[in-house]
Amino acid sequence: MHPSNVLAALVFSAVVFASPSAQALEADGKDIAYEDVIATPIHMGNVGHTILGQPFKYPAGTPSIKAYNIQIPAGQSTDLHRHAVPLFAWVVSGVMEVDYGSKGKRTITAGTAYIEAINWCHVGKAVGSQPVTVVGVFLGQVKPDQLAPEACAKAD
Repeated sequence: MHPSNVLAALVFSAVVFASPSAQALEADGKDIAYEDVIATPIHMGNVGHTILGQPFKYPAGTPSIKAYNIQIPAGQSTDLHRHAVPLFAWVVSGVMEVDYGSKGKRTITAGTAYIEAINWCHVGKAVGSQPVTVVGVFLGQVKPDQLAPEACAKAD
């Protein structure tokens, strides 16, 4: 799927998967037909928990959902940071290694979707010869704005 269509597919999927019958189809990994559109589920293991097994809930207050097309050049890393709110991450292309300090490293390949660790310092790196493209959907609240990653002084 072309990256410019990814956000539209994510938003459509979020709406369609909100119904109980759609959730059953998602668990079975089947396409969902709606009018002339086909929504193919993006498999996410550990639903209801972050990649580190942390349970999470949506922040209180006026909701704010923002999506970003995040690109990490080949061989480059992010700064050490953490997220205060749930972040749906879908690696669209490339291979990313995320170092969670005392919780170890995870290698995340294209096509993998997960909820990023919350309030846990980590570094993402594009490994291999290809850049990494990640679609990140942050689920926060309007005030205070919790969507910007926070810098960390040291790994957890």
